[in-house]
Amino acid sequence: MASSEADSRLKQVLVPALEKIIKNASWRKHARLAHECKSAIETLTSPPNPQSPASDAAAEPEASVPGPLHDGGPAEYSLADSESILRPLIAAAATGVAKIADPAVDAVQRLIVHGFLRGEADSGGGAPEAKLLASLIEAVCKCHELGDDAVELLVLKTLLSAVTSISLRIHGDCLLLIVRTCYDIYLGSKNVVNQTTAKASLIQMLVIVFRRMEADSSTVPVQPIVVAELMDPVEKSDVDGSMTQSVQGFITRIVQDIDGVLNPATPSSAVGAHDGAFETTAATVEAANPADLLDSTDKDMLDAKYWEISMYKTALEGRKGELVDGEVVERDDDLEIQIGNKLRRDAFLVFRALCKLSMKTPPKEASADPQLMKGKIVALELLKILLENAGAVFRTSDSRFLGAIKQYLCLSLLKNSASTLLIVFQLSCSIFISLVSRFRAGLKAEIGVFFPMIVLRVLENVAQPNFQQKMIVLRFLEKLCDDSQILVDVFINYDCDVNSSNIFERMVNGLLKTAQGVPPGATTTVLPPQEETLKLEAMKCLVAVLKSMGDWMNKQLRIPDPHSGKKVEAVDNGHEAGGLSLANGNGEEPVEGSDTHSEISNEASEVSTIEQRRAYKLQLQAYHFLTGSQRKGLNSSSMPTKWVIHQRK
Repeated sequence: MASSEADSRLKQVLVPALEKIIKNASWRKHARLAHECKSAIETLTSPPNPQSPASDAAAEPEASVPGPLHDGGPAEYSLADSESILRPLIAAAATGVAKIADPAVDAVQRLIVHGFLRGEADSGGGAPEAKLLASLIEAVCKCHELGDDAVELLVLKTLLSAVTSISLRIHGDCLLLIVRTCYDIYLGSKNVVNQTTAKASLIQMLVIVFRRMEADSSTVPVQPIVVAELMDPVEKSDVDGSMTQSVQGFITRIVQDIDGVLNPATPSSAVGAHDGAFETTAATVEAANPADLLDSTDKDMLDAKYWEISMYKTALEGRKGELVDGEVVERDDDLEIQIGNKLRRDAFLVFRALCKLSMKTPPKEASADPQLMKGKIVALELLKILLENAGAVFRTSDSRFLGAIKQYLCLSLLKNSASTLLIVFQLSCSIFISLVSRFRAGLKAEIGVFFPMIVLRVLENVAQPNFQQKMIVLRFLEKLCDDSQILVDVFINYDCDVNSSNIFERMVNGLLKTAQGVPPGATTTVLPPQEETLKLEAMKCLVAVLKSMGDWMNKQLRIPDPHSGKKVEAVDNGHEAGGLSLANGNGEEPVEGSDTHSEISNEASEVSTIEQRRAYKLQLQAYHFLTGSQRKGLNSSSMPTKWVIHQRK
């Protein structure tokens, strides 16, 4: 048992809650619950019985097994004592009565914040301690079904405290249950403050899960999110910003309470054993065939060319089997999540769950109603935030997360890119620009499909476009065209590859046609003011393309920026400092000059190689046009089959 000082701290949390449960319980209906609460109070208030280790172990095996309930002192509660104290809280939360569940959930939250609950909560774990903690979390999650505003907020507070906690570690199915509960509160709560709090809590949880995965440590410090920056669009009812401030205070208090009570620098055998743990099974995760998911989609939703859908479906089916040591090995979802590191497995499961939530197809009558599409929209928003803030582990091309992007996120884009709801299309574009900007090295085939489907399909429709969709695409392209490296990579990997369509060429031609306006005599749905706006935005994109290409060539040829004198000043300062930039250290300029000319010559040769690749493709296309031969019969062995990133060395 525990020391008297620690007992008093634990009693201050539990005894008032248990007494309140007894007071609010019905003597007939909840007689057993009241009896369990009284027994727990006796266990907490009675002094420890001194026993020798030998007699203690001989009496009951569970008496010598440490439990998840700790008092903060050197002593620990046994598994039997922990269960006798926590079971009444679990039973109270499961009664379905708000006035009984409220003190139970509040007590659980206090236990977590003060570090009295320690261990791993995972319903798939084999340890009794893990199952007991998982049962406690599950009971808290079910309380949101009561529909009480105060209980909903308390549930969110408890769940966010559990995920943030360092002593209580949430993994696997238990983590997914917490995420799903917050998601359900966001969708089902009638209180706008609770909805906003649930969404902010989800974002904070995702930040914690993925930050720990990147650091491979459960003790990495985490900062509270800035609610005002992430909660977009702002709720109409929050004109004065009071709700945003309230939610910000809610998030900040929980994160700071955890950091203040638990010292991350304090060594702990339980926490240390968690980092890099290699104990996991895939039995509890459902399998899903990506080709089946594609077959189940409504094809009439997709306003895209048949070959684009067929190409992507073929690519998915081609990844179902891989050749390993001469044998074809079938891959499925279970193999994908056999990840030894629990932190990475948690991040993988959460990412996959969000992708599946974003793919849910609502009833046809709800497809144009943002209120009925809230679940899909919030899932896409969370995916957008994850991709925009992805770290090195998530972006690594040989990681399992890249496979998850190909297998799940791309299917989500396939379903949502042709949505008639503007916010869904906008989020799909934002997710796609993140893939192009941050993940393109491993997604050549996928980007080659989605660029025409999402961007070019809208851009090339000059006469009868959807004005709002086209504005979204043009603003997307304006950001893309500001990055010269992306433009060069797109040109090399598609326009210079005989097996790919000319994406860069089609993009520029689409911008030119948009900038020129609707052809004379053509029937159009665009109003004159809208046409002028589109022409202006297209012209901005073309200017950005020219500027980016010019900047890229200047960097390749080491030509200083005419609008900046920094390069010249640096050279002058180098001479004044004694010629530190010279290769031989003797101040002999011919050596530096010869190296510079050699580098310029090599880089000019690389630029010439790009031109040769492009010319080679044009020749093959001309040959194909004149002879009518199939593209698959052309000799393309000299062309790149994987993503090529051309950078200045």
